[in-house]
Amino acid sequence: MKILVVSLLRLGDIIQQEPLLRGLREQHPEAEIHLLLNKQFTSIERLLSGVVDRYVCFDRESLQAGLGEAAYNILWSYTQLENLVSDLNKENYDQVINFTHNKLSAYLIGAIEAKKKTGLYQEDGKFQGLDNRWLRYFNDRFSGTQKSLFHYVELLGNSFDIPLPQKIAAIRNKSKLVLFQCLTSDVKKNWGLSNFAQLKRTIERSLVDYKVAVLGASFEREQLEKVFPADSLLICDLVEAKEHLKNAALLVTGDTSIKHLAAQAAVPVVEIAIGSSDPQKTAAFAANNTVIKTTVPCSPCSHSQNCSQMSHLCADEISVDQVFAAVWDKLSGEVTTKKAELRDFERAVWSLYLGKEHRDLGPFYFEAARTFIQENSNAAEVMNQSAQKAQLMKSWLEKARRALPSRESLLSKKTIQSNELAELIMVGQDILRSKQDEAGYFQVFLESLLGRFSHPVQIYDRVHVALNEVSELLEIRATLTRYIESLSKEGGYYAAGFGQLPISGFEETGTSLQRTDEQSALRRRGRETETLS
Repeated sequence: MKILVVSLLRLGDIIQQEPLLRGLREQHPEAEIHLLLNKQFTSIERLLSGVVDRYVCFDRESLQAGLGEAAYNILWSYTQLENLVSDLNKENYDQVINFTHNKLSAYLIGAIEAKKKTGLYQEDGKFQGLDNRWLRYFNDRFSGTQKSLFHYVELLGNSFDIPLPQKIAAIRNKSKLVLFQCLTSDVKKNWGLSNFAQLKRTIERSLVDYKVAVLGASFEREQLEKVFPADSLLICDLVEAKEHLKNAALLVTGDTSIKHLAAQAAVPVVEIAIGSSDPQKTAAFAANNTVIKTTVPCSPCSHSQNCSQMSHLCADEISVDQVFAAVWDKLSGEVTTKKAELRDFERAVWSLYLGKEHRDLGPFYFEAARTFIQENSNAAEVMNQSAQKAQLMKSWLEKARRALPSRESLLSKKTIQSNELAELIMVGQDILRSKQDEAGYFQVFLESLLGRFSHPVQIYDRVHVALNEVSELLEIRATLTRYIESLSKEGGYYAAGFGQLPISGFEETGTSLQRTDEQSALRRRGRETETLS
């Protein structure tokens, strides 16, 4: 069996994929696994020893230059791409897996001949391959600034049915070396060299046994030497950085590829998540790393845009004392008790919904409820918050269903006036203004209101499908709530010596393009009359 994995992403993304590639190897121990990646990241070969059999380079920079620079023949890039596809087709792949999920990768995989294609690809003028709910969620939620309840590694593992690795628990190293990675690929994610310099002095004064060294690439040396003594710098490549990490007690870093190496080496991490960094999606995939997040409303921002503020608010908000407190806790082995948040419950709901297509949920309700109670001492508090949120979402669903014109009435129309959708649009505006749908139950509904339609009946079809998704999610949510409440009571009766309450009898009741300024778009739709033809 021969498998091609396509990963035309950044270096940090490829490093994150290492556990998944190992999972793929475990699934297919006899398979020949090839990895297609951007040429500038071929240094990753030394980090994936024993996992990938062959690396295939995609020279994206040269191809783009060939399309835009006068020195190249206009057909040069096309010829190079055609040659690459021809070489890949000679391999006779049994399966191609798309870890990238953008248009470029979809078109490329569409041109590759393989018995099976998994993930997004283009064929017959259409994008295809979103064959399960996990894949659709990944495609819809991961790019841009859309919120995701799941980490990148979790999404890919579930999307492609690759065994998910357990999050690695950090090991307390007896070493007295603390490593810093100060600079990131995006200036918006930099906490500031002066902050790191002050943190270094604080650590070495307060924890006299510890020394701080600063990791950096060769092109960062000049910038780092302006702030740190030359003898404290460890200028190295990725493989050398991984060796340094093995001898470290702790890594303090921004959103960098180094944090993923540290997680895989079981080194504790204190991560400073600012700017475009979204730790829910791409934090170090480790069991007990500490993430210090900004609370400014503009974060996380887009990767492709400059900071929109007069000053770097998210960096300014995080103090040296705050980071040092996290460092102290990590080095002292302080164990912090995790308190549940409503997000944890929503993750459980969405996991059940996304996995529902291929399994009977009955046994999974019990397991999800038991895990939630065991892992969260304040489960009752979270469930009270959940009950309030459920009522609000039910009211939105009911209002939207009442406001949606019937399919029959729209089928008879050639055009539609905006005032005929005014009530439906107002429901969408209420959801956006409330900022209460953090888990994204109504995201597809809101997107359906922003779409363009060739015929009015398509409005009904898209909104109807979106509202059915909301209804199914709320039914799963209600069933999981009952399981959690039952198990919580069961535990209470055990403590009081009254014996066990049964939990039987509960039945399942139910049968990416980035967008910006959705609320403004809805308002425009409410003000303007759009003729649909």
